Amino acid sequence: MTMTGPLLAILLQAAATPTPVVPKPAPPSPDAALARMVALYDEVCLQTFPIDGGVDKLMAAKGATALTPEQVKVTLVDDPGRGWELEDGDRTLYVFLELPPFHACSVRRFFPDAIPDLGAYRVVADRFEADHPSFAPVTPYNADRGDLHVHAVGEQRRLAGGGEDSLFVFDQHVIDPAKRAGGQTAVNLRFVHQIHTGP
Repeated sequence: MTMTGPLLAILLQAAATPTPVVPKPAPPSPDAALARMVALYDEVCLQTFPIDGGVDKLMAAKGATALTPEQVKVTLVDDPGRGWELEDGDRTLYVFLELPPFHACSVRRFFPDAIPDLGAYRVVADRFEADHPSFAPVTPYNADRGDLHVHAVGEQRRLAGGGEDSLFVFDQHVIDPAKRAGGQTAVNLRFVHQIHTGP
């Protein structure tokens, strides 16, 4: 059957029309909550710490609420230190300053059920490590502690005077099936900069 007339014209036009290029979907935008957490960690723990007085002034300037000694003890147990909280939408950002010999600055936040992509964290950590050479990866840590699973990764460098300078990322979540079924699926994420100068 020979096609003529309008139908043939339509078919020829369709054949001559380039196949439309469907753009690839854009990668997901960085998680806004994680971006705020990373920015706070960079400012407080990488740029200001280990100058404790500087951390105190910065947290005051941000209007952070100081935690009571009892609240600090829940996290640091018997280690000396202090802490603050900052409201961040429907969640809270926590900053802890642990005093020597394990001198550490950390920023902590809960995420609803999984941690976002940590690319934003890697940007600031890589920049800090580039400015302070000799960091090397540490063996990842995985352990179950009661109802919690704790996972940690990081990098560390030896200090000339002894001790170590370390950057860690910890995440922990409830592993008890009954508790998870009941809604306890939040993940506790924390970024830590620790300087250990003891023996």
